[in-house]
Amino acid sequence: MRYVLRFDVHQRLQHLLLLTSFIILAITGLPLLYRYTDWGMALINAMGGVENVRGWHRLASFVMIGAGIYHILWAIAKRPTTMIPRMKDVRDFVADVKFAFGLSDEVPEYHKFSYVQKFEYWGAFWGMVIMISTGLVLSYPEIFSPSGEWFAAFRVAHWEEAILAVVFIASWHMYFSHLRKKFFPFNKVIFTGKMELEKAEDEHPLWVEEVIKRGSGN
Repeated sequence: MRYVLRFDVHQRLQHLLLLTSFIILAITGLPLLYRYTDWGMALINAMGGVENVRGWHRLASFVMIGAGIYHILWAIAKRPTTMIPRMKDVRDFVADVKFAFGLSDEVPEYHKFSYVQKFEYWGAFWGMVIMISTGLVLSYPEIFSPSGEWFAAFRVAHWEEAILAVVFIASWHMYFSHLRKKFFPFNKVIFTGKMELEKAEDEHPLWVEEVIKRGSGN
């Protein structure tokens, strides 16, 4: 079976760091948010108490910050352009809408990343900016908000963005990226880095054409 390289080792490691830190942040953060409920305190006590949960939450946040810095440095070094939104993404979106409503029989052909994947990427990037900035204020109020004037606003922003991220990742991202019928039972590309050529030709035909021209298939 032939494969094409979709993600290099740095991208896979960045995703692993982000995935691990996100899971720990969700597992520790949600009980802290609902610590005034019986189930919230039950989870906190099962994990060793409030201070222990806060410690793990803070440690995971620094791992996420490290993953973000790692990605930015990698992007500066590699200068990738595949995630930059283009007019073709707008045309692809319009074509998908027409197809969904039976107004056209044509479906768009995607390059390495579709407009949906670009939306996820930039949404995650912006979400990390919100989570990290508000999290730092909540963790170190004496440095970032000594007067306490904005503390409540940052706390609400942090909690609401956290809930939005958990719901989005657990539902849409898991379905679209990993559990769709063509990838069933699970899409492992982000972990192995390699994608089956047949699936790549179906999902991203324009990218595969470019890869074959460069002779980068495996």
